[in-house]
Formats: sequence, structure tokens, C-alpha cells
Amino acid sequence: MRYRVAIGALAAALIVGATGAFAQIPGVGSVPGVGSLPLSKDALLAKAKEMVSDLTSMKSSGKLAADQVKQVDTLLPKANSLTSELAKPQVEASRLPQLASDVSDLQKQVGTLKSFMK
Repeated sequence: MRYRVAIGALAAALIVGATGAFAQIPGVGSVPGVGSLPLSKDALLAKAKEMVSDLTSMKSSGKLAADQVKQVDTLLPKANSLTSELAKPQVEASRLPQLASDVSDLQKQVGTLKSFMK
């Protein structure tokens, strides 16, 4: 009986130790789909504001096709909504991973549109 308890304690210690080691590896244990996007409210707000600015300049540039302008028109309200939510004085910490995921998804779409501008 004591042998099983000792083995169980050893296994638990190894699992906890391994989890701690994996937490030190960049990208392991992070929010899926977010990549290296920081979870600080200020960093997310800065990225959201940058996307609003990028989308606004893309829309007025005249360098996009009509279907791409429609996509900008769809993404701009989403970026404004994210910016508004992140600009609130209090954002629940439990919402940050979802907001970070939303910012990341939007960044990918904005990046695709930017590639059409070159």
C-alpha cells in the first residue's frame, strides 16, 4: 500500500515538474490561435487601434477592388467594436483570451487585405 502511495506521489511530482518546464517554453500553454499575441489590455488596445487606422486608410486609398472594399467595410465595425471594448476602464481578465483571439483573427484578415495593396 505504501509503495503505491509513494509511486503516486512520485508520478504527481513528475507531472507538476514537467508542466512547469513546459510553461517556460514559448508558445506552449498559450491560448490556441493567439500565437505570441500578448494578453495585456494595453497591447491589445494598441493593436486594435492600429487595425482601425489601417482599415480606414485602405478604404480611402482607392487601391482595393470592390469586393475587397466590401471586406474592409465588414472588418471596420469589428475593429471599432474591439477598440471600444478594450478602451473601457475595466475589462474582465477572463475576457482577455477571447479578445486576444478576436484581435489575432482580425489581424490575419487585415494582413491579407494589406497584401492586395502592394
